[in-house]
Amino acid sequence: MHSYIDLYFSPDGISPLDVAEVLRSTAGLSFVVGAHDLAFEWDTVDQFRATLGKIHDALKGTGALYRVETVVEEPSFVAPVPWPPLLPRSPPTHPGF
Repeated sequence: MHSYIDLYFSPDGISPLDVAEVLRSTAGLSFVVGAHDLAFEWDTVDQFRATLGKIHDALKGTGALYRVETVVEEPSFVAPVPWPPLLPRSPPTHPGF
């Protein structure tokens, strides 16, 4: 099965960049590109509980809230892509220039 985590940040909490580092180092998860912030796969309830426990512990004291959505594995599932580097930017052009 696949579970997705959506994070909600508060300006009173720590920086989202710091939250990302805490999640990476504590729970072994990185942000992904897509409709959700984090994703993980699991096969047993024990795996799910262990991963969710790591996420919960990592977010304690950060001021961030989270929501979990679990879906049944689908044949059309595409694995999330880890956060890629920024694309090169070109200067904006305007027809008047």
